[in-house]
Amino acid sequence: MTEEIRLRTFPSRDREFGAFVRHAWDSRPATPSPEALQFELRVRYPAAIVVIQSDLARHGEGPPIWYVFRTGNLGVDPIDDEHEDAWAILDDQRRFIEVSRGLAAIAELPAHRMVGHPIEDFSNPNGPTIRDDIARLWMQFVTHRAIASTLRFNFEDGRPRELAYRLVADAAGPGRHRLTVRVLTESPKPEDGAG
Repeated sequence: MTEEIRLRTFPSRDREFGAFVRHAWDSRPATPSPEALQFELRVRYPAAIVVIQSDLARHGEGPPIWYVFRTGNLGVDPIDDEHEDAWAILDDQRRFIEVSRGLAAIAELPAHRMVGHPIEDFSNPNGPTIRDDIARLWMQFVTHRAIASTLRFNFEDGRPRELAYRLVADAAGPGRHRLTVRVLTESPKPEDGAG
């Protein structure tokens, strides 16, 4: 028998997100993990994160709590900017000013096609919430001046992959924000003729 777990979803007023989380939770395997739940949520909410309540935050003997965020900021240091070749410079309107070849390869586009366009123009077309989620993350960035987390960003052919990102305000000069990206996991390419 598995230990009882309580879920708390944020934003708490987002009923559609809450219902999606409950459905994913009800469909979970016998031994759930935060990573598995997060993976399931990212099918629809690519920036969703699941965090377990720390032991220091627990009060009494109640069940552990998993915090489920539609979008989230995990801090400012999941990747080392110095050793990453996938980077870009963004302006205050989320538009690409400069794009490295490494980031262009992740986006599966030439770098010059990205310059001048906002981030959301290159989001997954099958991700119905990604534009809203990018706007939410940008509001967190404006408030905190630096954000970092992970998200799902599918290949053009639809295969999923997880990316880590870090965005730091004014890191390349006033109004020039440095975005650094690293691929964490990716699905293998289907073999030709498979079907």
